[in-house]
Amino acid sequence: MLISAAVKKAIRYSVVQNILKHYECPVTCGAHCCIEGQIHMFEDELEVLSAYDRVKAGKITREGQAPGLYRMKAPCPFLNEAGRCEVYAKRPTVCGMYPFKVNASGNSVGLQPCPVGFLIIRDFAAWIIDSVSKSKLPGEDRAGIIDEWQKNVESYAAELAEFHTKPVLKEMQIPFDELEMLSIFLDSRKQ
Repeated sequence: MLISAAVKKAIRYSVVQNILKHYECPVTCGAHCCIEGQIHMFEDELEVLSAYDRVKAGKITREGQAPGLYRMKAPCPFLNEAGRCEVYAKRPTVCGMYPFKVNASGNSVGLQPCPVGFLIIRDFAAWIIDSVSKSKLPGEDRAGIIDEWQKNVESYAAELAEFHTKPVLKEMQIPFDELEMLSIFLDSRKQ
């Protein structure tokens, strides 16, 4: 099994893809993640990009001492003149995950409040608030949780306002089981 396929399984890549299909990057986004972000990839992903364009793939270097891990220098050379990805269908795992980010915990993913990430955060909060509102928790407990999530959304809205200028962003951590529930919730809204 290719390392990227094993990692995709471990990080619930298919669940993330199911969530992301409900959103679209706005034209005004300007591919910030591709221009400013660090783009890491596995050796099998490097091979795919090298087969597409060896010259552009020349900007990809080995990442430190980690075997089979590589990093592309920003800005991504696979952006076309319109700022869109030329290799979208074959993009590295990290690109397909964004605005979700793998973290070291092994049981959750981070979610950055870029324009799409904030929409996901807002919908995640709406799902939590809806679930808590329908729960049998005592009224005071329900009100406290709902208030906390409303404040969370406001906090991430402030992060979104500084997205293009702030060097470090606060990420929402979403456990894998809640990520799967969010995916189901978003699918149910389509019906």
